[in-house]
Amino acid sequence: MGDSQPSTNGGTSDPEDSYREFRHPLLVLALTTGIAGFVDAFAFLRYGAFVANQSGNAVFLGIGLAGRHATWLESAASLVAFAVGTGVVSQLRAAHSRWSPSVRALACALVALSLWAVLNALLQYGRQGGLPQIALAAAGGLAMGALATLFARTAGITTAITYQSGTVAKTGERVGRWLVGPGTARRRARQGMFLGLLALTCYAVGGGIGTVTQQGQPRWVPAWGALALSTAALLLRQTRSRR
Repeated sequence: MGDSQPSTNGGTSDPEDSYREFRHPLLVLALTTGIAGFVDAFAFLRYGAFVANQSGNAVFLGIGLAGRHATWLESAASLVAFAVGTGVVSQLRAAHSRWSPSVRALACALVALSLWAVLNALLQYGRQGGLPQIALAAAGGLAMGALATLFARTAGITTAITYQSGTVAKTGERVGRWLVGPGTARRRARQGMFLGLLALTCYAVGGGIGTVTQQGQPRWVPAWGALALSTAALLLRQTRSRR
């Protein structure tokens, strides 16, 4: 998906654009990518699988099938659950409702993340390994799959919450466009570079915080993620879906 220009049709821009759905879209982009990095680092260190970085899980799955990664089932469970979460919530976003698509997506992500938090506490963060750890990886993947649908663009520029491989690729494209592109495209490319670097920085900072936090109270890390995500509800615009 390439960069698109902001809509000028009376403020009814694409409902997947965070500028339409949130009052402080850059803050929401920073918050959500930070949360994704936060729980991703925790899951990797505790479950041996990512819950947001599904590219990493695909590699782990292959390594595990080759007999060199013991927690490949956790990676497989997270990958499948992520796809389920994205698929189900995408359909809920598209359904006719009085509530905006982002309200529905945020509510689903919060419910899924809260469910993961409860399971993580009950199953003692999977420290015994085996089926509890696989179930927790799946619960985390489901929550991040739901979160990934929250929005796809910021000010008409492609952004991602969980899929940071795409962010790196897009940022590289925008650097090239900024350096050698036509004058009319350079300002847009510079804006896209900023958004990409913001997302990558927040994801990395979240990962660092998640790493430090899980060393003390691993039972509550997903709960803190859910609490942080709940603050995004305060930033939603008070709009209803026009569908």
